[in-house]
Amino acid sequence: MLEARGLGVQIGSTTILQEISLRLHPGELCALIGPSGAGKSTLIKVLLGLRSPSEGTVTVSGGPISSAGPVGYVPQDDALHHSLTVRQALTFSARLRLHTVDPAGQGARIDAVCEQVGLGERLDVRIRSLSGGQRKRVSVALELLSQPDLLILDEPTSGLDPGLEAKMMGLFADVAGGGRVVMVATHAMQSLSRCDVLAVLVRGRLAWLGRPADALRWFEVDRFAGIFDQLPRHAPPVWARRWMGSQECRTFAGRPPPPVRGAAPERLADTSTPQPPATAPDLKAQLEALKAEYARKKP
Repeated sequence: MLEARGLGVQIGSTTILQEISLRLHPGELCALIGPSGAGKSTLIKVLLGLRSPSEGTVTVSGGPISSAGPVGYVPQDDALHHSLTVRQALTFSARLRLHTVDPAGQGARIDAVCEQVGLGERLDVRIRSLSGGQRKRVSVALELLSQPDLLILDEPTSGLDPGLEAKMMGLFADVAGGGRVVMVATHAMQSLSRCDVLAVLVRGRLAWLGRPADALRWFEVDRFAGIFDQLPRHAPPVWARRWMGSQECRTFAGRPPPPVRGAAPERLADTSTPQPPATAPDLKAQLEALKAEYARKKP
């Protein structure tokens, strides 16, 4: 379970986040929406442990985020080597992230995540030849290699057409259904009904955290895009106070965890003698080996 309590971020005299509290259960897909400048990227960094809050805490399964297991993060801009094939990119990542697992186990994990994200038939295609949606799937597959219990994606459907956006949100729902907490920051409104939780952030304040269908009633709109038109009706602190003092807030906070919709993949067992973390020279040697392998196979 991912839980944030009283998060605040202050930079000089500027308040970026204030009094953000939320709880997400394994198996829940949460969409994070809000106007530009609402603080979504800052909140993501705090939840991932990449930035320390000025106040408040973040815990995963009751412990600090710093001591949590693998955490997945897919940024808005893909960090991919376009000259590599999908298999080569995943193999290099597996050697770094799963260094205590033997090559056969790494290969099995690569095949499993590619099947999960729908890239099973694209393993030997160079990344530069993939569509935008397929490249985003590669980024997701890279994070799933280490089987993180928490996966956060920043604008993963940006630039995709509505059909691809719907497919990607369906993929994220499936990933969450395996027993993970998945959060997606997005400006796309078409597929929010696929999510279990909707969080609305406005100028650093949490204006809503609940089920998407209930948000339409709360903001008195018939479509999700209409929420943005309603936000200027009240100042951000007013929205936050209304939500935190409501019966809807208390009811949602006490909800039970959802049933796991699909079987979560088993953790890979170590099949080699435990090794210390790879050092910088080791990583350099692995990179050089991959470059040599790529040069030999290059047509």
